[in-house]
Amino acid sequence: MFVTKIQPKINAPVRNSVVLEASPSGLDVILMPSGVPVKEFSLTWDFDTKAYTFALNETWGVALGNLLWQSVSQTKRSEWYFVLSDGEKTAAFGVKTGCNSFCQWQIEPDRITLVIDVKNGGEGIELTEPLLCCTVVSTENQGDETVYRTCRRFCRMMCEKPNLPKSPVYGFNTWYYTYGNISRASVMKDAELCGILGSGVIPGAPKPYMVIDDGWTSTRIPDQFNGGPFIPSDDFGDMGVVAEDIMAKGCTPGIWIRALYVRDELCPEIPESCYSRNQQYVAGKPGRILDPTTEGAQEYIRNLVSGLNAQGYKLIKHDFTCPDYMGNRFLSPDLTVGGWRPNDTTKTNAQILKDLYTLVQQSAGDAVVIGCNTYNHLAAGIHQIQRSGCDTSGRRWSTTRAMGVNCLTYRLCQNGTFFETDADCACFTEYVPTDRNILFADAISRCNSALFISAAPDILKTKDIDRLTEIFRRSSMAKNDAEPLDWMAGNPAPSRFLHEGYTVEYDWSDPK
Repeated sequence: MFVTKIQPKINAPVRNSVVLEASPSGLDVILMPSGVPVKEFSLTWDFDTKAYTFALNETWGVALGNLLWQSVSQTKRSEWYFVLSDGEKTAAFGVKTGCNSFCQWQIEPDRITLVIDVKNGGEGIELTEPLLCCTVVSTENQGDETVYRTCRRFCRMMCEKPNLPKSPVYGFNTWYYTYGNISRASVMKDAELCGILGSGVIPGAPKPYMVIDDGWTSTRIPDQFNGGPFIPSDDFGDMGVVAEDIMAKGCTPGIWIRALYVRDELCPEIPESCYSRNQQYVAGKPGRILDPTTEGAQEYIRNLVSGLNAQGYKLIKHDFTCPDYMGNRFLSPDLTVGGWRPNDTTKTNAQILKDLYTLVQQSAGDAVVIGCNTYNHLAAGIHQIQRSGCDTSGRRWSTTRAMGVNCLTYRLCQNGTFFETDADCACFTEYVPTDRNILFADAISRCNSALFISAAPDILKTKDIDRLTEIFRRSSMAKNDAEPLDWMAGNPAPSRFLHEGYTVEYDWSDPK
């Protein structure tokens, strides 16, 4: 393993406070207490990246249609891990999932540098005991292993203990034809369609999930506020009864929440001390962000998630924790602005977010959890499902191609190794082509990824319903995932996959 054979240079300002320990699993990077606050430090290895032709980068959290094999000279940085290849020889470098820091690689012609961010809020961490920041790992291709198979094996190296769903995940989501304008009646109609699509699944397969997305609460203000407290609207009424009615349609209830954002005037039980000092992401809007390191915020989140599970919701989709906690720069290299700290000043931001994800997961009980706008490398091993890309669209097919197809393909190596990936919905409305979104759903099912559709009433014809019923059936089988064949051709939306020994090709172009 390269990273343990060649010791890196430890760069200032913490040169004498970093301990490197080689182990069978990689290189442990330990930051020792020094009495000096530390925001970040870096390690540099001499390495000839020019010996490779292409590089695949990774991002902090949701992909924005920006995942791509490109020339090594164009790839300047990559979050968490990166892969180099010339089509024959392949090398991968990264950090194990669940690390206690944010890790970013800088790629130069003759060296690679790992920048390790250990901030607490926007300021440096003041350690009182040693901190295992991360474990660095690397690998090269083995034998006649394809580039994709090397990437997939490397993901297994980075995540030794994923928390995967016990059964296939597929179903319906309300968002992409309503954008929050939902009612109890519309949800029941959606559940009826979801039940029909799930009627052909294989014996013993789980029922499809019927996920109620944003729009079910009385506290929501369109285009301004979509947080808690999560009080059902008068139209929805008792959410336990709503769950029972969804189950009667042949579906498993699921629901969406935003855990850190609340209308503080409606939450008198939450002390002032429980609110974050970083309100950047919601500035000028109603409501405030909770500080997840405080007991009051933790109690609110625990009660919210466990209460929904108790009412019958067996899929919890929690959203927005990255921007809510970090602020507007949550996907930028520096992640957040300076000048603020959470209540708990003893932990790094990575530790704090892992604690938050763990709280949600444990509070969910027997429900599966989808992390949406959660940091993928921190959520791996905690959540079963990860919304891996930015939103697809019920208004523009080009957005679904740019976000959904790109994410599905380039993060396919994380599917079943980190978590089950969710490339977001195949959308069916009057504004987007039904045939292209059926192809998107088909590709998701062949990739053995989490499959969700969102469909406006009466938009699907009989032939479309028949085709989607077949696709749901394939998803229920949970067979081996497909392998992208043309993903190294500079194409942001690869179209050729190897599935069960056959090549399947898709037309992602704009309809004429």
